[in-house]
Amino acid sequence: MKKLDKFLTEVGGFLPAEQVRTDPDSLSYHAQDWSRVLTPNASAILFPASTEEVSKILKSANEHRIDIVPSGGRTGLSGGAVATRGEVVLSLTKLNHIGPIHEGALTLQAGAGAITEAVHKFCEPHGLTWPVDFASKGSSTVGGNIATNAGGIRVIRYGNTRNWVLGLTLVTMDGTIHTFNSELEKNNTGYDLRQLMIGSEGTLGVITEATLKLAPLPKETQVLFFSLKGFPELIGFFNACRKTFPELSAFECLDHKSLESVTEHFKIPFPVETAGEVYALMEVENTSLSSLEARLEKILEDGLILDAVIAQNEREKKSLWQYREGVAESILHGSLVHQEDVSVPVAKLPEFYSTILKRYQDALPGWPVYFFGHIGDGNLHIFIKKPETMGHFEFQESARKSDHELFEILKHHKGSVSAEHGIGLLKRHALHFTRSGPELEIMKGIKKTFDPNGLLNPGKIFS
Repeated sequence: MKKLDKFLTEVGGFLPAEQVRTDPDSLSYHAQDWSRVLTPNASAILFPASTEEVSKILKSANEHRIDIVPSGGRTGLSGGAVATRGEVVLSLTKLNHIGPIHEGALTLQAGAGAITEAVHKFCEPHGLTWPVDFASKGSSTVGGNIATNAGGIRVIRYGNTRNWVLGLTLVTMDGTIHTFNSELEKNNTGYDLRQLMIGSEGTLGVITEATLKLAPLPKETQVLFFSLKGFPELIGFFNACRKTFPELSAFECLDHKSLESVTEHFKIPFPVETAGEVYALMEVENTSLSSLEARLEKILEDGLILDAVIAQNEREKKSLWQYREGVAESILHGSLVHQEDVSVPVAKLPEFYSTILKRYQDALPGWPVYFFGHIGDGNLHIFIKKPETMGHFEFQESARKSDHELFEILKHHKGSVSAEHGIGLLKRHALHFTRSGPELEIMKGIKKTFDPNGLLNPGKIFS
């Protein structure tokens, strides 16, 4: 009997039959993430319903030397949750419990499989929120958010996911169940293993539950959309807004090609009458409309803005957000797209943007290239769509070759080759542009300590 058969037989002894799937549709669906450029190849999909079941699965897998790929909402874009070489996928979607909330401590217990948007809705009646938010909130899960230290649209005010996790329950590959930090606000007792796990992409342990830190739900928000002449004006406008609005919670951007993609895909009109080269979406918390307009008037006198619209009600706020949150979906729909998720220090954004814009115009003339992202934290997404006349293989090879120069430019600006989607399989070849050799050796040593047999999410981050 093969080792996989022995493993599945052993797992079948404690896991109900409906929590084990080997049919082709399930294997294909659960072995893939949103990157859609890797060929999925899984041997089985397991659906544990408790931390104890996760522990038993990992212990058995460790003994039988079975590779395991942890999986949540699979909304990542770096191949971090993709099984490509016959691994067993460990789907945590059944660990989706939420609650209780402790309103005095402002904390919430949530399972790794809880959907981000479901957490938001659970907290809302209590006047609270978990301020981790992004376009994929309807599919992404708490465990995946933590495993990738997800960023999103409100990092400028609230920071990344790691700022909003007090404690973790995690299972290492030998089946040991760990509780890191519990619910402590203060714990100054040596290394913070909780923070080490956050952003580790499921390579050190499997997160099953978390104690989330909550924030008061804003009493009022204002959403605005602006048209600007170019990127220098955008950065000048952002600098002015950051000084004027300490309540600034989001400052997003998209270029004209991205806005055209959204309006065409969703069949919606342009949000402003005067077109620009670039657009900004801004959200300000706990500010009245009259106060916002009064303070904004002084900034508009500088002539940085071509056109602007301010949402007058909740419906209009959602409509304006759609222009930014719908960008990725509109570009990816029915197309082969090469994606980059990079960041540089905010102060270096103008120089970086002008450099890469010229670089793509020179290196890839006529290619559909889209820029959008989170100006407030220096994170730009670059999507390159395959030209209609080009073959798939030729496009992928050309796009990958073009990345090398992009990464060199990032290194020059002390940027990161991955801002918020991690390294996974698709970025590991570029990790050395952001991390030094000694850093990589330390990281590999940590991996060896937690997973000496190299069975947990193998090949992710580094080979």
